[in-house]
Amino acid sequence: MKDITRDELGAPKIVDRSAFQAELDALRVREKAHTREGDAIAAARRHLPMVEVDGATPLIGERGVVTLLDAFEGRRLLVAYYFMWHAGRPAPEQCEGCTFYTSQVRELTYLHSRDVTYATSARARTKRASGTATSWAGRCPGIRPPGTRSRPSWLDGGRA
Repeated sequence: MKDITRDELGAPKIVDRSAFQAELDALRVREKAHTREGDAIAAARRHLPMVEVDGATPLIGERGVVTLLDAFEGRRLLVAYYFMWHAGRPAPEQCEGCTFYTSQVRELTYLHSRDVTYATSARARTKRASGTATSWAGRCPGIRPPGTRSRPSWLDGGRA
């Protein structure tokens, strides 16, 4: 009789407990090395130098033109999430990852209590797109550089 699970679905081979344990132990060594390398890369990213950005850089905000410094809303830190908006496509057809991530931002009180402003940025040009991508139901401010279709360079790490 044909074993569909193993023959057609590509299920792993069946082994005894000691063979399984040996392969699991070898895999854990690789996983730990991978975790350590990921931690080292994350630490290197946190220690990248910053580029000073002009605080007067104009942005389009919820109420019109604002400066980058205004986007901080008087707080020490601005977290700007870049939403990959696809022009001409309706909201349900936008980036699934961006939509999922942004939809999880529901309450900003905790961030505000830590002196952090959260904003979403998108390359959207229209009010409809900008409103959808950058201000999910008014939960967070939306900002974008005026007249741009590319990722704003100041989102890549800078100090205003």
